[in-house]
Amino acid sequence: MIDTEALRKKVIDLAIQGKLTEQLPSDGDAETLYAQILDQKLQLIKEGKIKKDKALPDIAAEEIPFEVPDNWKWVRLYEISDTNIGLTYHPENIVDEGTVVLRSNNIKNGAFDYSDLVRVNCEVRENQYIRKNDILICSRNGSKNLVGKCAIYDGELGDVSFGAFMAILRTSLFKYIYFYLTTDAFRRYFSDDDTKQINQVTQDILKKAIVPLPPLAEQERIVAKLERVLSEIDIIDDLQAKYSNDLAVLKGKIIDAGIQGKLTEQLPEDGDAEDLYAQIQNQKSQLIKEGRIKKEKPLPDIAADEIPFEIPKNWKWVRLGELIKINSGTGLTSYQMGKGDIPVYGGNGVTGYHDESLVNEETIVIGRVGFYCGSVHVTPEKAWVTDNAFITQYPKNLINRDFLVYALRNMNLGQNTNGAAQPVVSGKKIYPLLFALPPFDEQKRIAKRIDDVLTIVDSLQ
Repeated sequence: MIDTEALRKKVIDLAIQGKLTEQLPSDGDAETLYAQILDQKLQLIKEGKIKKDKALPDIAAEEIPFEVPDNWKWVRLYEISDTNIGLTYHPENIVDEGTVVLRSNNIKNGAFDYSDLVRVNCEVRENQYIRKNDILICSRNGSKNLVGKCAIYDGELGDVSFGAFMAILRTSLFKYIYFYLTTDAFRRYFSDDDTKQINQVTQDILKKAIVPLPPLAEQERIVAKLERVLSEIDIIDDLQAKYSNDLAVLKGKIIDAGIQGKLTEQLPEDGDAEDLYAQIQNQKSQLIKEGRIKKEKPLPDIAADEIPFEIPKNWKWVRLGELIKINSGTGLTSYQMGKGDIPVYGGNGVTGYHDESLVNEETIVIGRVGFYCGSVHVTPEKAWVTDNAFITQYPKNLINRDFLVYALRNMNLGQNTNGAAQPVVSGKKIYPLLFALPPFDEQKRIAKRIDDVLTIVDSLQ
């Protein structure tokens, strides 16, 4: 079973060490960003919007827990943010109508839950309000594991207050800093093995904790990469809950989810698969007119009781034969193979090597005969395909190859041949199969998403 919680921590740790993103000369230096933040803070002090605090000590070498890239900078957290503690109120201040006070139980799994709100009628100072993009941190709790949990306030309730056992951190770098607050590098300031000690995130901790500061452009890349990778880990989490004991099944379910439109967002700018289908048919008609492909018998309309699962509204169910055309390769026995390094594809994949090529671009090959008939492979740029396999043709400008490969493998093209003495796949058998067609741009996103999630799964085996 994949420990996704440990994986999340590892990914975030790598990110704040500069190991998840590339350092680009165009990003500049964190020293410049640091100077800009200090200038902004000085201006806020001058305007009386924040108070001037005591100077913080320089960062000693023994405080630094790990190395960071040369264009990063270690800084005190308070140098790049502002912090305040929450509102103290009493039971008699709790009312049905009043100022909302956010508490530790309003933070769940790194996000806000507003199902249990407290309202009070006591006075609230200006610095006891939380605003959009502030980070709310649980500073004290009966359970030491809950101390330090945090979330970025989305502003849904407007300006609201926060409780006495909470603290806020206000910074323009809130997305990057939020991820830093979830790491062991930050938790070391208040975690303790002594179970009798009440752990706290004090104002002193928030001010003196050191944080690795990347240039702003790299921070944005780090946040984007983390959001993408962590969402992929969420997918693994959801599917693993059902298929945790079988990694092969888990990987299959990831592909299932992808080709059913459950791994990607459907975007209005993608357009509609109906339009894409029309383009595919127009292109096919033109090839028939030019004599480059033969006209096939029309396939039957799709009946409602054939449809195996729901698809997004801008997708379209089609017959596989409306999208692809398959042709057998050219026979080549092992005796006829020349001495070379060009792979020869048969019904079960690579069967040998030759000194000539039949295809001269990466090509989708479908096994035609044999126990593994229906298996789908992608050849390198140069390959030979025997008559035990099919060469697959499709409109490359309208169908994404990687998406098509995942979909074809998921369709289990040889599933109806297992009882035969010599299993065989043919156009007659596979052309009528149903295919869920997304818009072209979403096809690309789905293939990339499946690739990324499967890479994470494979890296943990």
